Order: sequence, then C-alpha cells, then structure tokens
Amino acid sequence: MGRPVQENRPVAQRDVVYGWSKIYDLTEFIRAYDLPPLEARPLFEKYGPSRQALDAAMKARKRCT
Repeated sequence: MGRPVQENRPVAQRDVVYGWSKIYDLTEFIRAYDLPPLEARPLFEKYGPSRQALDAAMKARKRCT
C-alpha cells in the first residue's frame, strides 16, 4: 500500500490531528473553536485543560447564544 496523502505533504501543510489526547493545550483549544486568545484564556483557566470539560463548556456556550 502507498503512503497516505498527508505523509507526502510538507510538514507545514499537514493537517492538525485533533482528539488524540484527553487534554487540550491552549493553542489547540484556540484552533479547535476558532477563538481569539483573549477569549480562550479565561475559559482555559476556568475549566482547565480537560478536553471533556472544555468541549462541554463550549457546547453550553453555543446553546446560550
């Protein structure tokens, strides 16, 4: 079998792999929800790096708006 297409791309063009860990780092959280850093940081500090807690907070936030 050949290599997946992603492996043939230069490193700068490879897609970010989400969901492989139970925690976010701040940069990954910002990218996942397309948030400005000043908006993401308080959420990250309040809920911690837990992927489950941050995803739930963002889901609840979308329901309120």
